[in-house]
Amino acid sequence: MKKGIVLVAAAILSACTGGVDDLPLTGTDVASGAIIGGTIDEGDPAVAMLRISPAGEGTSNPCTASLIAPQVLLTAAHCVTPDKIKGGTVKAFFGTNADGEEGTWVNVVETHYDPEYDHANKRAGHDVAVAILEEPVAIQPLPYNRAPMTEDMVGDPVRLIGFGDDHEIWGFAGVKHHVSTIVNTVTPTLLGLGDEDHHTCQGDSGGPALMDVNGVPTIVGVTSFGGSQVPSICTDGWHSRVDISLDFIDQFVNAP
Repeated sequence: MKKGIVLVAAAILSACTGGVDDLPLTGTDVASGAIIGGTIDEGDPAVAMLRISPAGEGTSNPCTASLIAPQVLLTAAHCVTPDKIKGGTVKAFFGTNADGEEGTWVNVVETHYDPEYDHANKRAGHDVAVAILEEPVAIQPLPYNRAPMTEDMVGDPVRLIGFGDDHEIWGFAGVKHHVSTIVNTVTPTLLGLGDEDHHTCQGDSGGPALMDVNGVPTIVGVTSFGGSQVPSICTDGWHSRVDISLDFIDQFVNAP
């Protein structure tokens, strides 16, 4: 890895409600949008936006990511699988507004996703990936959870961050939002976070769900998918538990 230092800042968010087995998947594969019920987040410098630009398409798709090592971002597997990148480019934006004048863009040179991820079954979790930056950034990385999560955590506070839509219907993404809400469901693979009025949307995919662990904001989940009976309308959010993907994540964080 290169040793140059780039000064940067960014953030991301997500949430969900309802029974996981009853929910159809929405289009968070394409571009997960801004937090529902949240506000603009000018802090959380370790949360970044990913801009995925497939080769030859002339368009780009946004996702969210979290810095977990100076050169490693944690995001969702469905954002960076080969069929999504299609030989194109991925860039990370650190800041608040990806279309504004302030902030920093850093090239992503590698992406890897959890081999246990199954795109046909997101309810199985493991929708986790890493993006390796071209150079390290001078931002304090976020810790990620190592302890098993239990149903006793239902009702505990959680904060979601993302660069997606800030209303229920897919629209503009690219401004970092956050919202405080609660854990409503814990399954062996997923976290259901938020309520009807506070959750993630298009463009928030890959973003962090943060809970305080010993007083330190810690990533417990990665925004994965939402539920809706109508395409492109956001009703809630489900998040892959990071504690079940530790073997995959650690190998990149601990790489020399």
